[in-house]
Amino acid sequence: MSKEAKVGIFVLLGIVVLTYFTFKVSKLGGIGEKGYNLTVDFETAAGLEPKANVKMAGVPVGKVEAIRLVGNNARLVLRIQEGVQIPIDSVASIQTQGLLGEKYVEILPGKDTSRMLPAGGRVANTIPPANLDEIIRKVSLISEDLRKFTQTLASTLGTEEGRKAVSDILRNVQETTEVLRTVVAGNEERLNRILANVDTLSGDLRDISSANKEDLRATIANLRAFSETLKTEGPGLARKLEEMSEQVSGAIGENRGNIRESIENLKNASAKLDNTLESASRVLARIDRGEGTLGKLVNDNTTVTTLNDTLDGINRFVRKTDALKTFLDYRLEYQTEPSEFKHYANLRLQPSADKYYLIGIVDDPRGKFDSTETITTTTPGGTVRTQQESFSNDLKFTAMVAKRFSALTIRGGVMESTGGVGLDYHLMKDRMSIGVDAFDFARKDQPPHLKVFGNYDIVKNFFITGGVDDVLNDEANLRTLFFGFGIKFADEDLKTVLGAVPIRP
Repeated sequence: MSKEAKVGIFVLLGIVVLTYFTFKVSKLGGIGEKGYNLTVDFETAAGLEPKANVKMAGVPVGKVEAIRLVGNNARLVLRIQEGVQIPIDSVASIQTQGLLGEKYVEILPGKDTSRMLPAGGRVANTIPPANLDEIIRKVSLISEDLRKFTQTLASTLGTEEGRKAVSDILRNVQETTEVLRTVVAGNEERLNRILANVDTLSGDLRDISSANKEDLRATIANLRAFSETLKTEGPGLARKLEEMSEQVSGAIGENRGNIRESIENLKNASAKLDNTLESASRVLARIDRGEGTLGKLVNDNTTVTTLNDTLDGINRFVRKTDALKTFLDYRLEYQTEPSEFKHYANLRLQPSADKYYLIGIVDDPRGKFDSTETITTTTPGGTVRTQQESFSNDLKFTAMVAKRFSALTIRGGVMESTGGVGLDYHLMKDRMSIGVDAFDFARKDQPPHLKVFGNYDIVKNFFITGGVDDVLNDEANLRTLFFGFGIKFADEDLKTVLGAVPIRP
């Protein structure tokens, strides 16, 4: 086995060991422990122990990490699971599992979902925990009051006078009931009519008052004002009405001809309106029968079906657009031969969980290979051949389509400006991947370019990489080991970064 292959295997073993210790540290509760802390203060935390559950809507979302005394209150440090967001107006309380079960912290979610508590924040709203001793004391007081009431009732009704008073009350109630039964039985039909009339009258009055409430108020106000006016200006108003009557009579006499002509004009306008309404009725009848363009549009279901199909297509397109996710990553690799750095920048468009498109550029220090042969004549009949090989930087591009099948992803398309395919096998919930790329199958006098690599996510946005490039090539200056690191950003990361950049007008 060659030296380069041994080093590549050593790098992969180092990645596996680093993964093991990362999970080991996270289980021990060190820096790898997931989640974030919140604090909440209670008057008392009696019965609550560290490591108790923290629930929201009855679902466990964390643990009580510590309980401290701050002033005269108990301060709880809550460790909330990563990804669980708690509204800023949420309310915390200490509850008991069952009547005498273990205690836990219950968080009632608030309604202000636009603002969430940050890491290290404090739940300001709390409900004081129920005190079992206080409840027992109140129940004892209630039972004592009930005992006194029953003693008083027994002392009142237990005597001969009390029993006689109760007997008289019952006899009077019985006599009154008999009288009422006789009255109702003799006038049942009349009572039914009266009740029906009252019910109808009340319904009519309710409908009239509700529909004309404002009009009734205005009418009452007008009557009140008119009454006041009559009181103060009655005689003068009568004279004015008489004068107005005389003026109207004179005006009618003088304009009798004009009034007659106006009436004739009104008759003609009424006749034209009747003709217009008749024409409109005929047009509406044609539309109802499906005649003409408008009639077909109204009566033909094909148009409605086509419009619904078009709207469904638009909705599907909008849903696909909303489901599209974007990822941006940059990777730097240090190659031992020819001791240069190789840069990758990729844009990944993922319309679904099992499919994505990749577009990228590659700055390759071994992008272009040049070989020059020089022939030098030294003596008659003797020559010296000198061959010089060199690489030059070259920008290449990548455009691939990828499809995922469970833990295996298959890629294909243009890879570093030539045709190629790739395989990725995902491990540890996609935190680690091992892959192989094969491209540049038409290299002259050389095998295809084969690259074996492994990636491991240290944190969400930072990963390391390593492997062997051009594995099948026997030439030592072409087969090379590499290792490096990279950063990657998803949709939410890009929104956060772009949202933090101030935009000046």
